Amino acid sequence: MRKLLMSACALVLLATATPAVADPLLSTAPSTSATPAPAAANVQAVQDDQWTSEAAEKFWTPKRMAAATPDSPRSEAPAGWKPAARLPAAAAAKNGYYFGGVPTVGTFFHYTRNPATDQLEGRFCSASVVDSPQGNVILTAAHCSGGSKGMFVPRYDGLATNPAPYGRFPVQQWIRDSRWYKVGGEPTRDAYSDLDYAFARVGTNSRNQSLQKAVGAALKLGQVNGDYTQTVTVIGYPGSHNPRNRPIICPGVTTRRLPGYRQLRMDCGGFYGGTSGSPWITGLNTRTGSGTVIGDLGGYYGGGLENNSDRISFAVTYDKRALEIYAAAKNNTPPQTYPRGYSMYPTGGGRWTDARKMASGDYNGDGRTDMVVVWGNGEVTLYAGDGNGGFSGESRITKSDTWKDAKVIAGGDFTGSDSADLVVVWTDGEVTLYTGDGRGGFAEETQLQKPNATWRNANQITAGRFSDNQRTDDLMVRWGDGKLSLYTDVDGQDVLHEHRLRDPNDTWKKATLLTAGNFTGGSNWDVMVRWSDGGVSLYRDAGPSSVGTEVRMPPSDRLWTHASVMTAGAYTPGDPDDLLVRWSDGETVLYTDTSTTLGHEHMLVPPKAG
Repeated sequence: MRKLLMSACALVLLATATPAVADPLLSTAPSTSATPAPAAANVQAVQDDQWTSEAAEKFWTPKRMAAATPDSPRSEAPAGWKPAARLPAAAAAKNGYYFGGVPTVGTFFHYTRNPATDQLEGRFCSASVVDSPQGNVILTAAHCSGGSKGMFVPRYDGLATNPAPYGRFPVQQWIRDSRWYKVGGEPTRDAYSDLDYAFARVGTNSRNQSLQKAVGAALKLGQVNGDYTQTVTVIGYPGSHNPRNRPIICPGVTTRRLPGYRQLRMDCGGFYGGTSGSPWITGLNTRTGSGTVIGDLGGYYGGGLENNSDRISFAVTYDKRALEIYAAAKNNTPPQTYPRGYSMYPTGGGRWTDARKMASGDYNGDGRTDMVVVWGNGEVTLYAGDGNGGFSGESRITKSDTWKDAKVIAGGDFTGSDSADLVVVWTDGEVTLYTGDGRGGFAEETQLQKPNATWRNANQITAGRFSDNQRTDDLMVRWGDGKLSLYTDVDGQDVLHEHRLRDPNDTWKKATLLTAGNFTGGSNWDVMVRWSDGGVSLYRDAGPSSVGTEVRMPPSDRLWTHASVMTAGAYTPGDPDDLLVRWSDGETVLYTDTSTTLGHEHMLVPPKAG
């Protein structure tokens, strides 16, 4: 018997926050109470009255600027890498190339603390001039903002005789959305990565000129309005193997959407570390630098894939909230503060590709449906439902190599306590019941079956209300030979009262996923089946004498072969139940009010970027 009793007192809290909807960024009501500690303030003033253009010129010597390194998780270029020579128009979107720059795009330098060495180091990103009444606002990525001794150099070119032709402009104030944050020192990969933009107000240069007066132009801030297919020119400053910090340009590149995010994606080589904050411009005038910036290089993981590709880049776009931040920067007013909701995926959708088993039920006693997830690394996590189709927090129940051997799980009320319990079938055929304590943990462990050859062949299980009583204490099992069994009134002592619903057969061998819920409002629950060919069937009113009446669910196609895990429950108010699906790319979706057709789709976790 596995001694894995999991009690509430052993819970390790991983994250708690204000309740979140499926997309936490959709909530725009200003905060009226205490909020989770933000990663950065909305407005950060530079606490140095002496930080002027003269001080910036004195501090940021050519040697210091050349020694600065990219402030970005994006990779270094391989040794010997050189950008492509200028290519014909048909191939220009394939690789960027060095050029002389434009007045409205430059390099932002600052000093920031290296968490590995605890030492201050010179860093740089790309930034651009955006239109403002006082002519003093720049735009870059939020993960580039902050630090000390910030300075913007428009049209910086280390190869030129004068690398700062318009002067140096000291950063005086940062304005950004406080909900953006980092995870483990790296930019987030969840919905809050859509907020990876920041504006800064800068002082005059040594000639007492405002930034916009000095460069003679500015970029307008524009919106894509849901159209992610755009033709843009992207300009940035890759630091890798670019000792003179020359600007690189990729003109006429066509973008598309990064699925699950309000972000653009482009394919253009050469955008290594240092290009974070690069403006994505439509209608660029390469002589004046005017045009419309519709995104800045940043967002998911700082604007790129975890495999450090220089070719695939992302850019955040500007919604209503971004315009609020921009207005605050232009008018020198503090933007409103909004609460940061709970996020299921701070490290990205890729994490959810490892969610192996899921079970639904009210495990914490608040009357809302929660979800238990068993991960491939042996962790067992409880996600607290918020009752509105989302989750408000998570807690680790346990983590053990033993849980890597959990073959299938099912949630139900097998002990009559009105708290959800968990049945686990292990790879060796043991069947274990974990009795819920109503506080998000488990109070008792009961061995229902010793390890045996029969239960080693239990390939799918689901729990539901398939008999006369009103408890979800009936267990349906699909065996390896295609047999389908229903065990009614599982009482926390043993698995008895078997009803054979299907004899061994080839058809039910192809039942890949199985979950139960009250989808059609009958006296008994229904069973949802995903078949190996991508077909989906709903069996209405399953019971001891029949698996129910089959209804073929539209759509049924090859797409559903990528549905990896299914569970169902009342995640939203009212009937019918909701279907939760984890796809092979980590995307996790809730189909609310599913019946004989799939309900409305709500994305809980976006797909892994790639």
